[in-house]
Amino acid sequence: MFDLDPLSRPVAVVEMLLLLTFAAFVGWLLARLIVTNRINALRSAIADQEAELNDCRQATAATPDRKTRPVSAAFVGSARPASPPKTAAPLTSDSTTSDVMAADALFAPAPEHPVADPVTPRSDLVVPLMSGSSEAAVLQRIAARASELNFARIGLASAAEADDLKDIVGIGPFLERKLHSLGIYTFRQVANFAKEDVDKVNEIIEFFPGRIERDNWVDQSTMLYERKYKKPVG
Repeated sequence: MFDLDPLSRPVAVVEMLLLLTFAAFVGWLLARLIVTNRINALRSAIADQEAELNDCRQATAATPDRKTRPVSAAFVGSARPASPPKTAAPLTSDSTTSDVMAADALFAPAPEHPVADPVTPRSDLVVPLMSGSSEAAVLQRIAARASELNFARIGLASAAEADDLKDIVGIGPFLERKLHSLGIYTFRQVANFAKEDVDKVNEIIEFFPGRIERDNWVDQSTMLYERKYKKPVG
């Protein structure tokens, strides 16, 4: 049609340039997909850590700080400076031996009172709140709302049937434990989420609004279920 000679040198050069351009475009497209997936995974991990940090801060703020013990009055009294020694009255020639002894007692140096070290509040008295207790409180609060989910639609599962939900991009260890506390253990249950289930789970696990849809948990779970069990989600 174009009367091109495939053995012509200019035609061969053009073909090579077209092939190189196509290969570069395919490489760029693959690299973009890989980088995008990594960025999404990192964002999900950061969001998971931020959620854990917020839970710990809320639990710590709810715990009253211990008050520093008041300084004992005994320490205050012992810390007072010693009174200056009294000046003895001059002796006369008619002083008796007892007067001399009294004068010696007056000139004797006053006993030094030990000065107590300043009492400083012990910072180690404040016991930091363990992250485990904070996490337990969060999981207990989430588990109390499990009855709000429609398990007739998403299905029931036990811990013995659990899949590794961390294979879903956007779910970290803490989020997985939150889902377990709701009774969600398998890819099949997540794949059966309807729009209202997504919104309800997002609210109960105290996740960022719209994050489940943005990370596409439902489609990911469907693909992971079919890959693992070699059958469609029922």
